Amino acid sequence: MDAKDNRKTIISKNSEVSTAASTSAVSTAASTFAISTAASTSAIEELNSYTFGYNDFSYCDDPKGATIDESSMPIELRGKKWKTDRALGEGGNFKVYLVTNGDGIKYAMRWHRKQDRSTKCYEKDEEHQTEIILFLEMHLKSTLQMNELIGHHPNIVKLIGFRKVNLFTQQIMEYIGGGDLHDFIEANYNRRNRQMRIKKVRTLFRDLLKAVKHIHNLCIAHMDIKPENCLVTLNGNLKLTDFDEAIYFEPGKKIRGPVYATEAYAAPETFDKEYKPDCADIWACGIVLFFMMKHNLPWEVAK
Repeated sequence: MDAKDNRKTIISKNSEVSTAASTSAVSTAASTFAISTAASTSAIEELNSYTFGYNDFSYCDDPKGATIDESSMPIELRGKKWKTDRALGEGGNFKVYLVTNGDGIKYAMRWHRKQDRSTKCYEKDEEHQTEIILFLEMHLKSTLQMNELIGHHPNIVKLIGFRKVNLFTQQIMEYIGGGDLHDFIEANYNRRNRQMRIKKVRTLFRDLLKAVKHIHNLCIAHMDIKPENCLVTLNGNLKLTDFDEAIYFEPGKKIRGPVYATEAYAAPETFDKEYKPDCADIWACGIVLFFMMKHNLPWEVAK
């Protein structure tokens, strides 16, 4: 089945996917393999609301005696030792490290942190453990499915695979050595002329649009386009990353929520809770372009 047929299959099964509002509903969905077609907005929302990981982010090496599942990793990377080099950055529910495997190849490893910080409660309560595992399986399978559909693109960060360590996940990704676009703008913005070099802005923005066009052709909306989710290679090319908020959509049709992930880059219509997600992505691209040109946003977000 090619990507186009696969996309049609995903969209046609949107109505079959449960929103998994309760643990019992999740169990039913998992047992019937509905998780493998978790393509609707509501299902992706549910998956994105549940992330996992350690609360202590002072390290990311495997804990001694940990149960490790590498079935979602490429065969050639299973059983490798991973050395933590340094932290690269963090978000609300995760932290990213630069790691090196036993072959000396560098990757970015993203540790997911669950929203409930009471780790001991989740570790000791069997019901909570089961709930975590079910959501974890749904999250992994939907992410891998979307990654397979996206395939390889020169302007999208490649997802290598997942490692499960006890109840937590490590997301292994291609390492991009130039940092994120926000830091790149900070370093390259000419404050005297109040702009970056136009040629460089054009190159970066063209790369961003290529990535967005690719995922939109697959009926995937990113839903969180911003400089922090754009990485810059050492050669000065841009790669889009972080598909945690991504959803599938039907061309020409509006969705009801969620609001675009980062308000400063959200199109006005997204606050009405009914909008076209691909159009919202394009608006966000425009705000990124404005930020590259002016080193500022066209407005301030109310606090």
